[in-house]
Amino acid sequence: MRSQIGSWGAPVVVALLLSACAGAPPQSTTAGDGQEAAPAAAADTAVPAPRPAAVAPAAVPETARVPDEDAAAVRPATTSGEGGTGAPARAPVSSAPAPSTHAGHAAPAPAPAAEIPTSPFVFVVAAGEKDRTHPFYGVGSKHGFTVNGVQGKPLVLVRGKTYTFKVDTGVQHDFYFSLSGAGWGSAAYTDGVEGQFIYKGVATFTPGADTPNVLYYACRNHKNMGGAIYVVNPGDENTPLAELEARVKSDSAGAASASTRTQAAVSKQQVEQKIQFADMFINQSDSAKRIKGSGNAEAVALYESARGQFDAARQAYGRSSYGEALGLVDDALRIMSDAARAIPNEAQMEGQRARFEELLRGTRDYEASYRRNYEHIVAKKGKGNIPAVDLDRIHQTTEQAQTLANDGQYPQAISLLSEAQNTLTTALTHLLDEESITYELAFETPKEEYEHELSRYLSYEELVPLAIEQKQPPKETVAMMDQLVNRAKEIKKLSEPEAAKGNYQEAILMLQGATDHVQRALRVVGVR
Repeated sequence: MRSQIGSWGAPVVVALLLSACAGAPPQSTTAGDGQEAAPAAAADTAVPAPRPAAVAPAAVPETARVPDEDAAAVRPATTSGEGGTGAPARAPVSSAPAPSTHAGHAAPAPAPAAEIPTSPFVFVVAAGEKDRTHPFYGVGSKHGFTVNGVQGKPLVLVRGKTYTFKVDTGVQHDFYFSLSGAGWGSAAYTDGVEGQFIYKGVATFTPGADTPNVLYYACRNHKNMGGAIYVVNPGDENTPLAELEARVKSDSAGAASASTRTQAAVSKQQVEQKIQFADMFINQSDSAKRIKGSGNAEAVALYESARGQFDAARQAYGRSSYGEALGLVDDALRIMSDAARAIPNEAQMEGQRARFEELLRGTRDYEASYRRNYEHIVAKKGKGNIPAVDLDRIHQTTEQAQTLANDGQYPQAISLLSEAQNTLTTALTHLLDEESITYELAFETPKEEYEHELSRYLSYEELVPLAIEQKQPPKETVAMMDQLVNRAKEIKKLSEPEAAKGNYQEAILMLQGATDHVQRALRVVGVR
């Protein structure tokens, strides 16, 4: 017998169930602090127009609808209206999203004029749909960050200065600093940072001597939403962006040193300022002491090279060869930064170690969950066209990350585990969706179909604590997830007496609605 709602007769929800569910008041569509989800998300997050209700709309009111970039693509159409259980419909529906009257999905109004701070140390971060001026237009998410009203604005920050980021990006888009332009929660940068992983609030960043020359502001839940941050030494803040970009490319390509490049006219004061900073960093800083006492031959060799370049820079300065001196001191600072990053301080090392261990546990848990669900589905249906993850490769990646961590190379280990975990979570949610979207299952009895839906619900529910542990969302996001999951549990509980009475169709519809709520809770933190 095919799994098809209606094959056991037209679904009828008893009056007792209607009265039991109708009493729950609809929840607000605002986030935990009253902040509406980003208006520009409507283009991607509109849900299909409600179908004629097969079940009275008041049957199971929804909680706050969580906008999701991929909602129209992955969320099944429902057999009820906006107030229904959200159970996946079994009949084909149009994939084109229709306008919704729901407040969370109204067409976006024209964006108000962006606040432009007068201070060069303050940035206002918002989110909206990308246009062609965004540096990642056509790559990753359709949405992007704006800074001071400019899409993906490249920023130039000076070491030793403190910068304030006033963030209001909508509940979907947690702002953070990353070593990766893609973002998506990977390669988080924390040194000198306070208050990141927020969608509304204030973050501050004070780049230090050890800060890499290029970072990115990014979204934890979606790819390629942000832009580049170029970190420069005092005196270099007016360097043209094109030159900063060229320096970064040259550094990554192992190009010739700055001392051999043609130097523009520079002032004596500019060189003096940079030499003073280099003297502090190379000869007096905690980083220098840490490198010298580390016993790391590679870091010590880099340090000695930086000292040699710095001595040469001072000699060039004494000859009034300011262009040559500037090139040499730039080289000295770049080499010293490489040496310092090779030897993280105690606090940095402890934070990296804790993050690695957390990711390792999560990756193993996700792998076990994927393996269990894959074997369950294959046992019921055969392999067919079910997409499979190369678990051997995941295992090899995990072992490689463990080896790197044992050598103290935590950033590289964390990067590997983040990629492995994203692969697993994406595959796992797609795998679970296969049971209701791609395949039409055959069941002998309605009871068997009910048990299948119950197993599917529980498979999603077990991912929620893992997602919270691994993604570390802010408390407002956790509150929204709890709201969705608690509503899912209420709907599941309502299904149990219906199943006990043999009313499996009603129980199945409820379980599908409960599962939909849990899926949306997972999508809030970017688990798809």
